[in-house]
Amino acid sequence: MSIQNLTRKVLPVRSSSSKLNTEYIKSMPEMVLSRQISGGDGRVVHVNMLESKTARILPGGIHTIYTDALASCNSVGVVMKDKENNPVVVLSHFLPYSTDRQSASVGSEIQKHLNIIDTDKKAKIFYNVPAYEDEGILKPCVNNIFEKIRTVIGNIFNKNFEEQIMLYKSKNRPPFFSSANIFQFDTENRNLLKITSAGEQEHFIDLSV
Repeated sequence: MSIQNLTRKVLPVRSSSSKLNTEYIKSMPEMVLSRQISGGDGRVVHVNMLESKTARILPGGIHTIYTDALASCNSVGVVMKDKENNPVVVLSHFLPYSTDRQSASVGSEIQKHLNIIDTDKKAKIFYNVPAYEDEGILKPCVNNIFEKIRTVIGNIFNKNFEEQIMLYKSKNRPPFFSSANIFQFDTENRNLLKITSAGEQEHFIDLSV
């Protein structure tokens, strides 16, 4: 699989050495990607808070789109196919009380690219949303982003979509906890997608299925 491995096997522990702590921060997935963008890599796209962006995954082009700084925010990614069967991703990041704005922004991004999107093919929605811990189990916080996004996507794709909810711990997080939601596509097989959600939880998706 030709996807850069960004996840750390063991989360670093805060050190008394500021130099070490700086190195630990540099090892965070979002920091690695930020350096790549700063170095001029146009194949990596960053999405800011209060923003939605679209990435069309073409040979030799963009292969990664991500957002970070997820604390109590909702990040929603919608993966679709264009009329040549290439993946198209809309990724968004909004505050938890901005669900109307977020769903409208996602819908607007899709509408802007509707001429290339194949709406007869199923859309895949991935929510990376805050959760609270209850006896060691993560449970989603009260959140109406699901119904808002379902309405928007359902109207565009005639209810032809599937969903996956990925929870992240929003409080009492350890040092050097990654707050990034990252979509990476295999450069040799663009149907293979790796999502690394906040907390470096890996999800492998086969878009040919």
